[in-house]
Amino acid sequence: MLMPVSPGTWFDIYLFPLLTTLVFWGVLTLILLWMNARCRFWQRLSLFFMTVALIPIHYLLWVGRDDSSMSGHYWAFGAGMLIWTWHELAFYSGVLTGPWRQPCPPGVNDWQRFWYAFNTHLYHEIAVILELLVLWWLHQECINITGMLAFVLMWSLQQSAKLNVFLGIPHLNVTLLPEHLRYLGSFWHQRPLNPFFWPSLLVIILLAGTLWLLAGLPDTIYHR
Repeated sequence: MLMPVSPGTWFDIYLFPLLTTLVFWGVLTLILLWMNARCRFWQRLSLFFMTVALIPIHYLLWVGRDDSSMSGHYWAFGAGMLIWTWHELAFYSGVLTGPWRQPCPPGVNDWQRFWYAFNTHLYHEIAVILELLVLWWLHQECINITGMLAFVLMWSLQQSAKLNVFLGIPHLNVTLLPEHLRYLGSFWHQRPLNPFFWPSLLVIILLAGTLWLLAGLPDTIYHR
């Protein structure tokens, strides 16, 4: 049962985190889209500086692992999102993609197409799994796991999006991809919504709503 809260507290617990998440995610997405439009030199130069920044970002998560204050969770969330942005930039810059970097071969069946598509992202997925192991190690027996949760949630949402474009959605825009990754569009299907779309959307909505409501409970990680 949710505890009654004052209007100011309601804003701090429910509305401000939601707005912060939307703004932070939106800004990082726009930065990635802008980077995608740059040449590969500038993409990789940006990736180099972000790689250097990974050390203090991970250190921030480690020193704040037992910080249960509201600001501690905001810092952890920002760090987790920045780490995820590094992995996305590493993929879109072409540094961490996969062994298959060509369009889908013609005449293959769906399982073969899935295998080729998986191999376009293999190195990226390995890097994410290694990152998850690092984050798990950093957050052992700690209180503040917001940074790790943010990273896991972004990865999960990405997997859902990949499956949906692979199975087929009504509208596709391959031009949003950088030119050196346009071959990924050959693995996508443009068709009416696939059977996976509505269940995946429902799970996302239920998960988001549950986490949003749990923020007001006194025994969650935000109130220890």
